[in-house]
Amino acid sequence: MSNHLKHLVLEMSVGMSAYVLILGALAVFFRNGLAGAGFSLGPVLVGLFLGFAADVVMLVHMAVITERAADSRDEGYANRTTVIQSAIRRVVFIIALVILGSRPQIDAVAMIIGALGLKAGALLQPTVHRTFFGEQEQNPEESTIEERRTVYGNDENSDGSSRA
Repeated sequence: MSNHLKHLVLEMSVGMSAYVLILGALAVFFRNGLAGAGFSLGPVLVGLFLGFAADVVMLVHMAVITERAADSRDEGYANRTTVIQSAIRRVVFIIALVILGSRPQIDAVAMIIGALGLKAGALLQPTVHRTFFGEQEQNPEESTIEERRTVYGNDENSDGSSRA
């Protein structure tokens, strides 16, 4: 996995962990309400943590598959690979949910809610990036604008006319 992709996975993982920590704190705060609804605090917290763990595994798998598909430079292969691997991820998660959710020590609903942290991690990634890594200067070689100038020519000072 490239360094850029590893950094992105780390930033998303920070957002996912914040999501799960907030939900865990809310579960502790509202434990009497959970008990009144028939949920015990322990299994809910374990379910949230297992949902987070599943998210991290799915995120790393998505990153590896995406990089492999992009490196292939074959549109058909990339499409087939991403669709098949996505289906495999879903089936494996559902199997893990059924197996682990049938245990009394793990709340399956909390595991599903914890697994929604992948979406929260994606939404929080820009904020995490600006908060923790915003002041790092980007190398000109990695800049998209610099890459375009290198490939297509530096036309920032052109006046757009075609005088000959």
